[in-house]
Amino acid sequence: MKFKVSTYFLVLSCYFFSFHANSQDLETKKITLFEVLTSVEKQYSVSFTYANKIIEEIKIVPNIKGLSLKETINYLKSKTQLSFIYLTPTNILINKPIKKNLICGYLVDINLKIPIEGVSVAVLNRNSISAIDGYFELDNVTANQIITISHLSYPTIYLNSNDFLSKSNCLTINNTQKVEMLNEVILNNYLTSGITITTNNTITIDVLNSGILPGLIEPDILQKIQAIPGISSINETISNINIRGGSNDQNLLLWDDIRMYHSGHFFGLISAFNPYLTDKVTLTKNGTSAQYNDGVSGTINIESINEISKKPFGGGGFNLLSADAFAHISISNNIGFQFTGRRAITDIINTPTFEQYYKKTFQDSKITASNAGLDENNISNNSTFNFFDYSFKILYNFNKNHKLRLSYLKVDNQLHFDEFLQSETISDSKTSELEQSNVAVGLHSTNQWSSNFRTLFHTYYTKYNVHAENFTLLNDQRLIQINEVLETGIKLNTYYKFNKNIQLLNGYHYYELGITNSEDVNLPLFIRTIKNVIRNHAVYSEINAFSNNNKTFINAGFRVNYLEKFNNFIIEPRVQALHKISSNISFKIAGEFKSQNATQIIDLQEDFLGVENNRWTLADNNEIPIIKSKQASAGINYKKNNFFVDVEGFYKFVDGITTANQGFQNQNQHIKTSGSYISKGIEFLANKKTENFSIWVGYTYNINDYEFKELTPAVFPNNLDITHSISFGNTLTLNNIDVALGLNWRTGKPHTTPTSNNAVTNNGISSSISYNQPNSERLPNYFRADISSTYNFKLSKKVNGMAGISILNFLDTKNTLNTYYEVNTENSIDVTNNTSIGITPNLTFRVYF
Repeated sequence: MKFKVSTYFLVLSCYFFSFHANSQDLETKKITLFEVLTSVEKQYSVSFTYANKIIEEIKIVPNIKGLSLKETINYLKSKTQLSFIYLTPTNILINKPIKKNLICGYLVDINLKIPIEGVSVAVLNRNSISAIDGYFELDNVTANQIITISHLSYPTIYLNSNDFLSKSNCLTINNTQKVEMLNEVILNNYLTSGITITTNNTITIDVLNSGILPGLIEPDILQKIQAIPGISSINETISNINIRGGSNDQNLLLWDDIRMYHSGHFFGLISAFNPYLTDKVTLTKNGTSAQYNDGVSGTINIESINEISKKPFGGGGFNLLSADAFAHISISNNIGFQFTGRRAITDIINTPTFEQYYKKTFQDSKITASNAGLDENNISNNSTFNFFDYSFKILYNFNKNHKLRLSYLKVDNQLHFDEFLQSETISDSKTSELEQSNVAVGLHSTNQWSSNFRTLFHTYYTKYNVHAENFTLLNDQRLIQINEVLETGIKLNTYYKFNKNIQLLNGYHYYELGITNSEDVNLPLFIRTIKNVIRNHAVYSEINAFSNNNKTFINAGFRVNYLEKFNNFIIEPRVQALHKISSNISFKIAGEFKSQNATQIIDLQEDFLGVENNRWTLADNNEIPIIKSKQASAGINYKKNNFFVDVEGFYKFVDGITTANQGFQNQNQHIKTSGSYISKGIEFLANKKTENFSIWVGYTYNINDYEFKELTPAVFPNNLDITHSISFGNTLTLNNIDVALGLNWRTGKPHTTPTSNNAVTNNGISSSISYNQPNSERLPNYFRADISSTYNFKLSKKVNGMAGISILNFLDTKNTLNTYYEVNTENSIDVTNNTSIGITPNLTFRVYF
């Protein structure tokens, strides 16, 4: 018995000794800060807000037993050197002290008290980074630099770097969600920094903070969007952007919500919109918001900076085509002014870039190479070309809830072509001229009447004009051609937010659109002016909603157009939806009905010196029908560990096109009839990113066929039918150097060949060509490789610099973009090949302050 008792006490003593030892070990053993915070949250019913990056490597000894919450927080401060800030009595933000030249911040929704996901942060005009869990860091930041903080659903914030550098801890930045936006970011830095995919199936480019892309050393807005699958230019111009097989006039192009009827300088080779005060560009291929009219193929919405920066900023620079400057000035806390200006240097200095652009633009036109010398008629010629654009915007805030914005933009291209006749008996000269311009003016008034209700009133004026005077030297004939588009309109939007998940947009849009086409010939005398006007009233409604678990998003609405001239109602439903199947996979659908009243006709033989051959014209609901489209698409996104895959199939039916706006150069060229086309296909993109590297491959499969019932055959391939298109690109960032390389390959476009036997027929009056079936052959496949690189540096504490170099088509591949045939004076056939741009270098140097 004594043995048993002794044994019992011995075992019990060992147990207590072991327990005491283990307790002491627990009190001295370090565990992760995450475990400590989890324990504190449970014990005191509080929550901590932090970025994993801040706490993931910290371990401490948890000597907090018996401490109050206040004492626990003080203990954690002393052991971690972190700051603990109370956002609310039960929500505590964790930050960390910062080192020299590094700024950091935490972005918090002031109403929801949660971190803001998917925010882009950057030093102005540099590549952006994405905030993770609302937290961000930027290194090598000096005093007086502008920091931009942007998100699709929140107003853009401009801060001075001194706001960060003066703090010993990371800055907490509060923001309030825009009442008109309920979209979530699906992917940041798509392809390169600054490009975002959202839940409403749109792609947004943060222009000021976007990264480099192959062939681009400056952020040309309309060149950047061509890196996206389904977007291309069949003739290498930004004035002929094709969205899912549609022609360029079927795109709705907006600048500050003003319709633009002209998009390019150098007759389409570079964008007419100065990017340096552009806030963002939004591309919609399907499921367009009900507030927008026209654009049966797609919508490109360009928005200039709309918030007043506390600190002025600006810059300027030049490349081998033009020079420009821009500035944003805050006159006071509630008044801001911004302006941009750009002018060509091509009439001052001749550069290799200009030579290649000139050759590409003016091939197969009346304009030949300057100073070409005398021809067989003793005629020589010389040409000068110039372009410019400028814009300004006045920003006035009555207070934080009521704001007024006035926008103005002028775009202009000018060409002068001189011809000289020199012989022993005759000396004469003539100057032909071509001017192409677009002026846009808009006034926005936004009013936040309550936390849930907001209105937007917009009135605008836009005018596009092409004026050409073409002289024939040998017979003194003069031809004047004018194409003018004038649109004025008003729009009223109301936004009501029922709760954080549901918002309703209602609106009214009225516009008057007038188009004039005029021709004036002196020998023989002929004058014709045709002017048509359409007035359109539209009402629309759209609901934007997402589920409580943030897994399902939907935008659905309709637009009803009433055309006074035709006493016609057109109803257009629109929808976009996305469902997150899992944290990595999303399923999306979109659909829309759309219509448009203006289209371009193409006269390849006569128009505007052979340089600008597209003329805007209005629908008459007879020979020129109202164009109507129906489109549906569905796809899947996959995202994991910086790897992203997007696959989307689409079907688009467009009715009301005419042979006059398709640019046929075969047996259908002079036949006037209307028809339709069906474009269907699949778009694929895979993108892998690391902190300094991005690589992607894109592929588009497209079948695009016409149907003209009065032609034979009725169904044949569309002029824009590109069956296979593949793009490959990658970008690399090393310190302050960015490099981008890209390859593009596609099948050749369809074209029509003459018959092999008796191709030329003569009816006694004129000769014509006998063709095989339309678009039954294809041009050779297209291939181009581009490269670019930029270097960012500091010129002083307040001035940054950037230098860059790019080479388009650096392999100098000879691509045929178009081939057509004509009968010459000897009744044989001449073949004309329009070719792509050759190897084209460009340089840039820029400064920012």
